[in-house]
Amino acid sequence: MVSLPEQYVTQKIYECVSFVTYNKHNKTFNGACPFCKEGKSFGKKQRFYYIPEKELAFCHNCGYSKKTFKFILDLTGKPFNVILNEIKLLDSTIVPVTEVKKVEKPVSKSLPDDCINLSDQSQLDYYKDNKIVGACLEFVKRRRLNTAINKPKTLYISLTDRIHKNRLILPFYNVNDDIIFYQSRTILQGDTISKPNYLSKVGSEKSLSGVNSVDTSLNQLFIFEGPIDSYFIKNGLAVCGIQDESDHLFTSQQLNQINQFIGYDKIWCLDNQWCDTASLKKSFILADTEEKIFIWPEEYKQYKDINELCIATQKDQIEPEFILKNTVYGLKAKILLTKIKHS
Repeated sequence: MVSLPEQYVTQKIYECVSFVTYNKHNKTFNGACPFCKEGKSFGKKQRFYYIPEKELAFCHNCGYSKKTFKFILDLTGKPFNVILNEIKLLDSTIVPVTEVKKVEKPVSKSLPDDCINLSDQSQLDYYKDNKIVGACLEFVKRRRLNTAINKPKTLYISLTDRIHKNRLILPFYNVNDDIIFYQSRTILQGDTISKPNYLSKVGSEKSLSGVNSVDTSLNQLFIFEGPIDSYFIKNGLAVCGIQDESDHLFTSQQLNQINQFIGYDKIWCLDNQWCDTASLKKSFILADTEEKIFIWPEEYKQYKDINELCIATQKDQIEPEFILKNTVYGLKAKILLTKIKHS
């Protein structure tokens, strides 16, 4: 039997298990069971646990109980040789079970280890010959993240962090401009194959991106799946991913944050329903609950998301009027979504 590298297991848990939290006191991951989905309780109760020290995954709802390696096989649905190749691409090694080190208690911090501030010219001058930093800056420029209307104060990259190494760091601020959460994004071509596009801060409840830059002159909040799309419109917020099979929209922290903005219309701006089946499915769920939804016009069906649209049209901002013109809810939303589904 082999033991998988801690980094690989952690990535797969955050990639495949919904509503993950990490309890730093008992060193246990908790989330919604990825196997039984916990029925109608999905997103409301989390009965699935993974204990690194015992290399054990189990669910109190369905009774699932497996050791780490078999758990990862079930979780990913990937064959043994594919998992081994992915681990090799992580520059990790497989070690005997007897050599597995105890999981260290995570340190509470606002950003990953040794972050480089991409808005600090003195730091950029120091790393001017670093190829990873150069690739990150090129990614930021190509995706127009440095000029977007609602971009964060700064972006970061870490060259050393155990989980978020060589990834673009997207900070999430609270209303007091403190960084309380972050996600990281792959920037290297090889990483897009072997690693998830997005990873979240370990052991921290998801926050909303953009709450520190809400413009009170607007009456709308535009809610996106990921932070990058939310950078291209005023009052753009992001929830760090939406489960297409659940009617659970926010974590408890996000719900507290959104409830601070009384009197604002909340409009969901998902990825393009014409080319994203998960987005289409989630849009139907939102329509069932009378949520207001931005439905992509057919003439824009070739664009995956707002960022792709802005790159193609060389824009740093989507005007709120464009979103509002194509916002619907209830029965009208279902009719338009049905048209997309059967097109």
